[in-house]
Amino acid sequence: MATWYDLSSAWDEIIACAGELKALGASEIILTHVITIVFLGGMSGALRAEAEPKLEKQKQFLQGQGFKVSVEMPLGLPASSLNDVAQSHGADLIVLGSHGKSLWREAVLGCFTCAVLYHTQYPTLLLNVRLKEGMAAGSCRLQATQLLRHVLFPTDFSEISARAGDWVTRLAPRGISQLTVLNALDVPGGDAYPPGFQEMAEAKARDSLLAWAKALKDADIPLVHPVFDPGHPLPAILRIMKSQDVSLIVMGTQGKGFIKEIFLGSVAHNISRMAACPVLLIPPESR
Repeated sequence: MATWYDLSSAWDEIIACAGELKALGASEIILTHVITIVFLGGMSGALRAEAEPKLEKQKQFLQGQGFKVSVEMPLGLPASSLNDVAQSHGADLIVLGSHGKSLWREAVLGCFTCAVLYHTQYPTLLLNVRLKEGMAAGSCRLQATQLLRHVLFPTDFSEISARAGDWVTRLAPRGISQLTVLNALDVPGGDAYPPGFQEMAEAKARDSLLAWAKALKDADIPLVHPVFDPGHPLPAILRIMKSQDVSLIVMGTQGKGFIKEIFLGSVAHNISRMAACPVLLIPPESR
């Protein structure tokens, strides 16, 4: 596992929740701080000196949680640097923090997290750093506790969704208690499609949904709920997330929607911004 550390107070909150990552099988953490100001000559030494004591403190805390910990401070851009660090250490997961910024703030200020998600070659766990109220500092105050309590797996039956489903299957032995498999069928109407097309598409989607539910039930997940929603996937995912106390969303970063998706894919991009619970995003194999 590799984590991207940006020296902000938000990362203190993420580190406080690191013990929860053991549910995903994490035993080793590569704490990574990317020094991005490569164009200011002579600044890298000062930036390293500022970062080192903070990283050492976090390293000691993580070691106290039972993790094997190493520290990396590459020089470059976060997106490519994290891929390089993950590859050099043989990591299988990248962990990022998100502030849940609005779209206009991302457009004006840029979004390092978005850039990393767009370019990542590794499954990436995104943790929203909005805090629970009434909890003491130093405790896990993020919506990141009991990660496998209720997993939501949205699928459009594409190849990338199948890769996300494989990750759900891998996590099943680690103790998924409840799983909701969601398909939201985004089929446009109108005269562009032959009569009966929507009905045929819905019947096929329902059959595929039941097949996925059976396969995941056979993976020894105690409770598996197949949910079909004849609408756009984004509001369908958000409705289930809010009403069913979802602890983790697992989904691919690109889909096969009828409307051409951009950036991460419009659905994954918006879920990564809006979800209060952690989101595990699975990239295409070709990246």
